[in-house]
Amino acid sequence: MLCRAVRRETHSKIRTLSAAMMAALVFALLGTNTLAAQEASPPTHTVKRGDTLWDLAKLYLGDSFLWPEIYRLNTDIIDDPHWIYPGELLKLPAPGAVPPIVAEAPPVKQAGEPVPTAPVPPPTAAPVPPASGTPVATPGGTPGGTPVYEPPIGVLDGPTVFPRQQRSDIAVAQRKTKPAPPMPTVTLGTFVSAPFVDRSGGPRGAGRIQKIVNLSVTLAGTQDKVRAQLHDDLFIAPPAGSAAAEGDRYVTYTFGPYVENLGQIIVPTGVVQVTRAPRDREAAVAQVTRMFGEILADQRLMPYDSASVHIFGRPEAAADSIVTEVKLVHGTPILPGLQDYLIVDVTTRDGIKLGDEFLLFEPRHRSEGAEYKDPEIPIARAQAVRVTQYATTLMITGEKHPKIEAGTRVRRVATMP
Repeated sequence: MLCRAVRRETHSKIRTLSAAMMAALVFALLGTNTLAAQEASPPTHTVKRGDTLWDLAKLYLGDSFLWPEIYRLNTDIIDDPHWIYPGELLKLPAPGAVPPIVAEAPPVKQAGEPVPTAPVPPPTAAPVPPASGTPVATPGGTPGGTPVYEPPIGVLDGPTVFPRQQRSDIAVAQRKTKPAPPMPTVTLGTFVSAPFVDRSGGPRGAGRIQKIVNLSVTLAGTQDKVRAQLHDDLFIAPPAGSAAAEGDRYVTYTFGPYVENLGQIIVPTGVVQVTRAPRDREAAVAQVTRMFGEILADQRLMPYDSASVHIFGRPEAAADSIVTEVKLVHGTPILPGLQDYLIVDVTTRDGIKLGDEFLLFEPRHRSEGAEYKDPEIPIARAQAVRVTQYATTLMITGEKHPKIEAGTRVRRVATMP
């Protein structure tokens, strides 16, 4: 009885082990076939919107310049490498199938060998992209799919399989260049900021800064010596005859020295623009837009003059010789230099025009005990940047010697036509 029970249990274990071994063998065979099938099927990629061959080569092959390998495997799907469409199933090269790019040294040409000439490929017409918003058929792809816009080489307003770079195949002579607008003879900034001579007491009907609105200075905005900063608001009384409409501009100024027999020096300090016109018996509100110096609460306003922007051209050599002298060096610098201002006693009545050029010089003279006279010595060149009926303001544009002072001789050498 015991032997029979043991034999029956042994047979049961053998049958169980046999079934397990058969299942393991079947699984191994199926797994091998599955792996073989996976290894036999090439990798693929389904095109999504925004894909390009350039990007796919970078993603799968590690080098964007290998995009022709993908194109070569999919010539049955891709008619033009510039155009791929969402939904297309592209085959990819198997791992390790694409050899690495190795730079080869050019062959050494032996003496007497003919130079081989490379064949010239026939020209191919570049595809013409459709107009923006025009639906495109999906050749070889999913019906109704949205096409990926691939512009031709050189068009840089969309994705492309080629690296983005500027066109360099257009001759320089064929490139359209926009001519630069002509520059005024005297820039507007120089004209507006230059000091000038006016009548005693300054311009008639001048406006006034009533208050600088700067809450960071507490209530000191009513004090005369409060300084304005750029973009600060001001309460102003406009010049006589001005409505102070929104957008109107005025020049703030202060008084410089009074020059005997000439007039009062006017020194511009900045430009303000009206942001709120006066109403209900309230002052106009203006904002500081430019600063040439300190803008204080006790300064005056004059109309903004932009006459210099309408004067173009270069001065021509003058036939006459208007000779005068420097009356004042503005700012009293120790050694006047470039862009410093000089006041000379010639006016519009002498025919002086904005943009005329002058030469500062030391006249020739005979030194004591010398046999010959010393020749004329050029000192600097200057340009007329402000001309009134009282005097002319010159700005130094070139300098050879720094010795410029009141009494230095000045001669006009070129005048505006």
